[in-house]
Amino acid sequence: MPLTDKQEREIAGALRDIDPAQFEVTRRLSAAQRSQQGLSMIRIAEEVASYRLRTLRPELTEGMSLGFARKAVVDGREAVAEDPQQEFGNFVREVLDALEETRITYLVGGAVAVWGWGEARTTRDFDVVVDLPVEQMASLSEALKKREMLVPVEVMLDLILAPADLPLNAVHLPTGYKLEIFLLRPGDALRASALQRRLLVDFGPRIGEAFVHSPEDLILYKLQYYGLSSQPKHIRDIGSIITTVGEDSLEQDYLSQWIARLELNEIWLEIQKHLGSCESQGAGSAKNS
Repeated sequence: MPLTDKQEREIAGALRDIDPAQFEVTRRLSAAQRSQQGLSMIRIAEEVASYRLRTLRPELTEGMSLGFARKAVVDGREAVAEDPQQEFGNFVREVLDALEETRITYLVGGAVAVWGWGEARTTRDFDVVVDLPVEQMASLSEALKKREMLVPVEVMLDLILAPADLPLNAVHLPTGYKLEIFLLRPGDALRASALQRRLLVDFGPRIGEAFVHSPEDLILYKLQYYGLSSQPKHIRDIGSIITTVGEDSLEQDYLSQWIARLELNEIWLEIQKHLGSCESQGAGSAKNS
């Protein structure tokens, strides 16, 4: 399906700010260093929002203002951060501990996965993909409940039987961070392939090692999400992955086969065109400097 003029402008706009010189620095950083950048951005954004709230409402404690700053709602009420030292990295580690404790086959997706292959950006959600047999649902539900994330087995069963591919959502009650669990569903060849091709990435001391989407599969999902939502952040993420990992390092045959199968050729060609334009402009700037 041909792209609309609006989509072409969105792709161009999302990729316009990708500076090859900046990404040359990003490419030299480890996944652990990029994850620390992401965590620090989340931390400072929350601290600023929390501080501004306390200037308007001095009666709020630091923990309460952090909870309000995260804008999470649990059972109709604002979530409150009981422990002001609880950071996003700790939340991510708790989720990973629950998955590993129950021996669930998983991979990390979303913005945190991008930390492994591209630039760091802020997020309040943690996405994971899981192969969750029915016999392991109770164990995972209990492991998450111990860590104050409520996902009843009945909800898991209802969702895996539902026709739509929707995630299981669980808000971490002490902090308001959100876990989104995407289930491997029967007949989902791309998700099954992604789980088989997952890679172990070291995110540094706060999070540690975790299985993550390969860069190719992460690009494919970002292409799909952009096709569904037209959110420019997905295009920006794709550009950062390609620029950081390097186009020559990607499995082009795998990408091409799936892009054709998912009918995403138009979007992919437009992204490549604008990334090529960015690289040309960057080379020209370097030559003239």
